[in-house]
Amino acid sequence: MPPEPEMIEDPKTPGVPMKAPEHPLQYPWTIYHDTKAKFPFTPATAAPGQGFNQPAPGTNTSATANPGEPPLSTAHPESQEYEANLTIIGEFDTVEEFCRYFNWLKPPSKLEKNSNYHIFKSGIKPMWEDPANSNGGKWVLTMKNNPQLLDRCWNWLVMALVGEELEENDEICGAVVSLRTKVDRIQLWTRSKDDVEKLNGIGKRLIKLLDVSEADNIGLEFQYNSDDRPPPNKFIAIQSAPVSSFRSSFQGLPTAAGGPLSAGVGGPGAGGISGPGAAFGGFGIGGWKGAGTKRA
Repeated sequence: MPPEPEMIEDPKTPGVPMKAPEHPLQYPWTIYHDTKAKFPFTPATAAPGQGFNQPAPGTNTSATANPGEPPLSTAHPESQEYEANLTIIGEFDTVEEFCRYFNWLKPPSKLEKNSNYHIFKSGIKPMWEDPANSNGGKWVLTMKNNPQLLDRCWNWLVMALVGEELEENDEICGAVVSLRTKVDRIQLWTRSKDDVEKLNGIGKRLIKLLDVSEADNIGLEFQYNSDDRPPPNKFIAIQSAPVSSFRSSFQGLPTAAGGPLSAGVGGPGAGGISGPGAAFGGFGIGGWKGAGTKRA
C-alpha cells in the first residue's frame, strides 16, 4: 500500500502526533487502472506494513493485487462493462499525496499488455460518455518499443497536469497511458474540440513540455471523442511513428519541439528530473521518484 502521510508533533499539544501540513492542488484527481491481461500485478515499490485507504472490498484491485489472485475479467466491449472493469486506485488533492501514489505505482512500461492507467479530475469518468468528455477530444502521442520514453513522458505529463502547466480555463479533463503489443499511447483529453487555435496551443505546450519530436520516432495527432474525424490539416501533427490501429494516418505537418520546462521537483528521490515541475518547485518540496534524467 502507499506510505502513510508524514506525522509531526502537534505544536499546540506537545507529544501528540498530527499529520504534517501538505500543499493543496487546484483540483482533486482520481487514478484508475484497467486491463484485459490475464494476470494482475503488484506495485514495484509497495512495502509491507504501510497502511492506506483502499477501495471497498470486492472492488477489482488489479493495479495493487498480489500475484496468484483470481484472473481479471476480460470483458468490456460496451461502456457499462468497460466502466465496471475500471479499478479506482485512489484519489489525491495535495502534492505530497500525488508523490506517494506515483512513487508507489508501477511505471506504465511494467504493466501487462492491453493495460491502462487513467488520471482524471475527480468527478470526470475516463469515458467518452461522460458529459465532460462527450463533446471533446484528445491529443494522442504514440510510440513503439521505447519503455524509457513512455515512462518519462507519462511521469512528466501527470506532473504537468496536477501542477496546472497545461491548464487553460478548465479545458483539461485527464490523461491516459496505454500499453499495447504494437504501439503504446499517451492521451491528453480535453473538454472541447472546435477551438483549433486553443487546442493547437495545448498541443504545442505538450510537445515542448515532454521534450519530444519526430526524431524520437513518435506520432502525435488530435482525435475527437466520437466517430467523427477532425478536419484535415487543421491540427498540428507529427507522423514519424507507426500508425495506431484504431485510426487512419496522421495528418498535418510535423512541428518542432522545444525543451522541457526548467523548474523541477528537487529533494531526495527526485531522480534527476528537470522536467515539468514549476508548480511543485514553488513549494520547495521533494519526494518525486520520476523516470530518469533529462536528455542531453
